[in-house]
Amino acid sequence: MNIKNIQNIAKVYGEQTKVSKGAKSQGVSPTQRPDEVILSSHAQEVSQHLRAIKNMPEVREAKVQEFSDKIATGQYTVDSRELAERIIAYSKNERCY
Repeated sequence: MNIKNIQNIAKVYGEQTKVSKGAKSQGVSPTQRPDEVILSSHAQEVSQHLRAIKNMPEVREAKVQEFSDKIATGQYTVDSRELAERIIAYSKNERCY
């Protein structure tokens, strides 16, 4: 086996290692670009809605207080027929409201 031009191969290899070492010191290799994320307008809208939901209180305290007061004073009544109809409709997977 006869290998020729070994000096040229070593020279090219040496230049490549110099380039890659320089790129490592800068943090990005010459063939790589930094990662980039582009969100669609729909994804941005969903993100805004999620942030709004996270900022909302989990319990609507004013509503809870209103019904607590009505129950305590006896002003809150439930129509048993309507309640039964809704329970039956829900059990049939129908929406009645």
